[in-house]
Amino acid sequence: MSFRRATRHRRVGLGISLVAAGSLVLSAVGAWSSGAAVAGVRKAAPAPVSAGILLPMSGKEAFVGQWFDHGVKAGMYAVDNGGGIMGAQFSSHLEDTAGDPVDAVSAFRTLLLYHPAVVFGPSSLEIEGVIRQFGPDHIVDLMEGGTTQLDFMNYPYVYRVFPSDSELLSGEAYYARNAKSCRYAAEIYDSGPNAQAEVGPVTQAFKRLGGTIVASATIVAGQSSYLSTVAKLFSGKAPQCAFFHMDPQTASTFFANVRQLGHMDIPYITGDTGASIQLAQAFGLSDAAHWMTGMAAPPAYAQANTAFLNAYQKVWHTKTPLPASPAMYDAVVIAALAMDAAHSTNPTVWRTYITKVSNPPGTKCYTYPSCVALLNKHRKINYQGASGNENFNVHHNVFSSFEVEQFDASGNLHTVYLEPASKLATLY
Repeated sequence: MSFRRATRHRRVGLGISLVAAGSLVLSAVGAWSSGAAVAGVRKAAPAPVSAGILLPMSGKEAFVGQWFDHGVKAGMYAVDNGGGIMGAQFSSHLEDTAGDPVDAVSAFRTLLLYHPAVVFGPSSLEIEGVIRQFGPDHIVDLMEGGTTQLDFMNYPYVYRVFPSDSELLSGEAYYARNAKSCRYAAEIYDSGPNAQAEVGPVTQAFKRLGGTIVASATIVAGQSSYLSTVAKLFSGKAPQCAFFHMDPQTASTFFANVRQLGHMDIPYITGDTGASIQLAQAFGLSDAAHWMTGMAAPPAYAQANTAFLNAYQKVWHTKTPLPASPAMYDAVVIAALAMDAAHSTNPTVWRTYITKVSNPPGTKCYTYPSCVALLNKHRKINYQGASGNENFNVHHNVFSSFEVEQFDASGNLHTVYLEPASKLATLY
């Protein structure tokens, strides 16, 4: 018998055996589907859900990347330990954008190698470098950062889980006029695009409240001295307060010059970076305790905040979260719930479920397991997050109340003023 004929005969015999075996397997599958136990048959664990994390982990604002990463990791812990996405766990891959739009492009391309179902990040610093890629590559992006350039964005695959700087900057102006009775203000912003995008909105909001900008300066980050700039800012009509945006290194030099020239005696008001201990230390903690304030979105719902803090403690071993981390925790939970509701991890399928699980109407729920339980009962849900209601408008933006926060001389952060979203919405 030739080798070919022998092979053919073996295949015939094998085919008969496979038919019989196939019948047994089909019987077993049927029994499994109906819930009957099958000896020796194990249900395979679902494949992990690939998630990309795209953040500035180096560069002048690496501390911002740290904030967001802490929230993402806490969110993944909450989902994985709350049963997982249809039973599947997250498999995450972090790439560093260095806070630069150009570097963000190469970091994004590296993430593509892992075929992510979702990307968390980047921040405002580098989003413009990659924002047009998520749609063509069919990847859902949930990002954080307040750049005003995204106030009216139309990118179907991009959702911003943190309020716009237009709202935050209105909060700065509102605090200056209503809490500090400031009528005449100075503005000091570095030359970076993120900082420059803040100038218009804070000026507009301050003027609407009856305030006047009497001095302004654009500075280059990282200089060895700003003495001439400080002197010029205070050479005319004396400002009663000042709005500013700069990184900690630049702030350290700038405010040393302010102190040197004797102008550390007015409120210096900034945005969410003002809730950063790095900026407060650069300002000088003893002076920051009297003269510097920042902004933060308050935890809106006790149940959601408790779940966030519990997950945060498990991952980071503290219940004192970094600023802005609750919003990225919410981003992870929202993405997971959308996949659960869609019964799919395919971004082209589950993307449209983001607003279905986060926006009203629907039964309000505050934790991943409780929301999934409602979905399993075929209920429409409205997730209420640790950072707010996370209701997206047509431009995929959300809105929030804000807290004005200040460090004491020991480095502890305290809320000193609360601003309702309804007030801020009228200012931009």
